[in-house]
Parts: sequence; structure tokens; C-alpha cells
Amino acid sequence: MTSLKVIATDLDGTLLHRGRLSERNQKALLAARERGIQVVAVTARAPRGVHRHSELAASIDAAICCNGAMTYDFTSGTADLRHPIPIPTARQLQRRLLEVMPQARFAVETGESQIAQDPEFAVGVHLHDPWYFVDPTAELLDGVDAVATFVVRAPGLDAATLVAKARQIDMPGVRMWHWGSYPEIEYSSHCATKGLALAEWCAAQGIGPESVVAFGDMPTDVPMLAWAGRSFAMADANTEALAASTDRTGSCADDGVAQAIEALLDERAT
Repeated sequence: MTSLKVIATDLDGTLLHRGRLSERNQKALLAARERGIQVVAVTARAPRGVHRHSELAASIDAAICCNGAMTYDFTSGTADLRHPIPIPTARQLQRRLLEVMPQARFAVETGESQIAQDPEFAVGVHLHDPWYFVDPTAELLDGVDAVATFVVRAPGLDAATLVAKARQIDMPGVRMWHWGSYPEIEYSSHCATKGLALAEWCAAQGIGPESVVAFGDMPTDVPMLAWAGRSFAMADANTEALAASTDRTGSCADDGVAQAIEALLDERAT
């Protein structure tokens, strides 16, 4: 792929294994950048979950966050919430979800913090402080100015049942994302997808999909994997990501991103 100009990669479960950037993956990213290839993180994480990861921040050129709702500029240190969920839409979404899942608990990512009805939302989440917790009976969205993503869990429901219940409602203006077997779903603005955000970022630099390689492992990555001229699903990726990609690489634990980048750089050198 001699025209390679951008490497776009999901983070957790793709580039980062249990939140850690391996030495091999970091070396591969830096080698690509040394050859004039830009590296873009395209992630469900909020900006603070990217820029606080010092090894990661030193290895990428830009970040598209909250599944396409936000961008983060490393030079200025500023985040831009481009595609929020309107507050009235978020309130209506919460009401309708409670109709089909009365036990549901919710959290909202504002871009600057996360507000949740249950401390369990914060368990195992890396670099995402500050968290604020409210009682489940309180109005979650009171005092909230912006919603980048709207997150849902339902104690007692497995992932498949949670997704099936959520799909009973048709809510205009938002998209639902799921995480395979992980019992959580997330909503973003209908305008916010990893694919649309990456396409917009590349277009601003005069770069088309034929010059982009993407990496991912989950349904949230599908729009990006489908848009890029070449795309790699991790060996242990969700079936939707596997179906959307043009190629396969090793698992996240085996530094699959580095495996593919090393091969791509070798191809480019010949």
C-alpha cells in the first residue's frame, strides 16, 4: 500500500491490552510516524482517557473520541464536542429505556467528566476521572450542559438481552452501540460514528479512504473499518468487525496492530 498516509486505530482491545500500550506496538507507531504516516486514535474514550496516557499521547498525532462525537487537539490541548446528544433527546431516551428495563442504570459522558447512577460504572475504567455519582432516583441530567455519550447498564441482564431490550425502542437522533458480550450499551448522536469522524478528519487534510488503514475489534469500529481503504480486524474481534474488515491480524494480546504495521512498512519500502 504505497499511498499509505494515515493509520487509524481503536484503542482498548485493539492497540491497548488491558489499558497498556506494549513496547512493540509503540515502536511500530513511532516507526510509521517517522515515515510521514499520521497515526490517529479513534476510540470510545473521552479525551482525558487519551491525553493522560503518556505513552499513548507521545505515539499518536490526533484523537477522535467518544465514538466520533469529539476530537482532541494535542497541540493546543483542547477538545471539541462536535456532535452532542441534545439534552431533551437524552431525557426522552432515558424515559423510554426505563419503560422496557425498569432496573436500568445510566451514565452520561460530558466530554469533561462522567456522571453515573452507580459506582460500578467506574470499575476497571482507566484514566477517566473525574466521576460524579448521583442517586438512581435523582434526575441524572439536571445541571448537565452537554452529552457526548449516554451509557446504559441493567443489573441482571446479560449483554444479548440488554441489546434486545434496547432495540425495542426506536429513538430518532441517536445511534446505539454494543460491546459484544460486555453487558453495557452506549448511545451517541446519529451524526457521530467513528467512520464519519475519521472521514471528516481526513478530508480536512485532503486524504481519501484509499490512503487509510484502520484497526478495530468491536461493532463501534465497523463504520471506520468499512470506510478505510484497507482495514484489519483483530484475531479475537467481534463477528461484526470481522465481517466489515478487509484483512485480519493477530490478537490484541499478541500485538496484532504492530504485526500489521510492520508488514505494511515493509511493503512500502519495496
